[in-house]
Amino acid sequence: MCFSILVDKNINKLSTYFGAMISAKDSIALQNLFTMQNEMDSLEFDTLLGLKHSSKKRSLPFKIPGEDGKIFSNYFTNVIVDIGDQRLIKPMRYRVRPHGSKEEIPSKYNVFNARIDSLESRVTWSNLFMKNHGIVAFSGFYEWVAGDNGKPKLIYFYPGGRDLMWAPCLWDEWVSKDGRIHFKSFAIITDEPRPEIRSMGHDRSPIFLNQNQISSWLNPKEKNEIYRILKDVEDCRFEYNWVENL
Repeated sequence: MCFSILVDKNINKLSTYFGAMISAKDSIALQNLFTMQNEMDSLEFDTLLGLKHSSKKRSLPFKIPGEDGKIFSNYFTNVIVDIGDQRLIKPMRYRVRPHGSKEEIPSKYNVFNARIDSLESRVTWSNLFMKNHGIVAFSGFYEWVAGDNGKPKLIYFYPGGRDLMWAPCLWDEWVSKDGRIHFKSFAIITDEPRPEIRSMGHDRSPIFLNQNQISSWLNPKEKNEIYRILKDVEDCRFEYNWVENL
């Protein structure tokens, strides 16, 4: 599982690196979404989303990263996709909301990481696999592992000698019944960890897709070829830092 990622908020850097245009339409839609969340009555907003409303202080369903760039479930970040003959950067929420769903999937279910061995067996992913492929770029990722005393301890993994990595993801788009709320969301694809990650006590990690395979991943054709691509990873060794606070 990829608990959290650290993203580079410089969208112009991503645009240059991946040769992608910033989608102005999606950026405006995101601004409108947050305006609605801030200004609409919370009960009405939660009802449109299919959320259980609480009169107590509630966790906002949509969030943006702070200055530190840390992204958790329900936070928005930039995802690279190919639409027709254009490569675009679109803001998406880190946690998939399936199209047509009447309510949000409960938080106890992991819909922000898609295991490579479940891409066809789990309905949430099979509806998107070979259709809605994306790439999310980040500096590194956070995981909980067992500490020396048996208590969970947070660790930050990052590719040695590099300031950026990227993972394949699946994305979906959800629209409320009245059409007023709509947003895109994604899940990172994970696989068995590399030896240096496993040695630190974690059993999954995001796939660091080979840069030469990005275009083929974004434009899927043959299923067997796509599975081969997901196993073709960048040649790097992950380093780590223990984290006191997240």
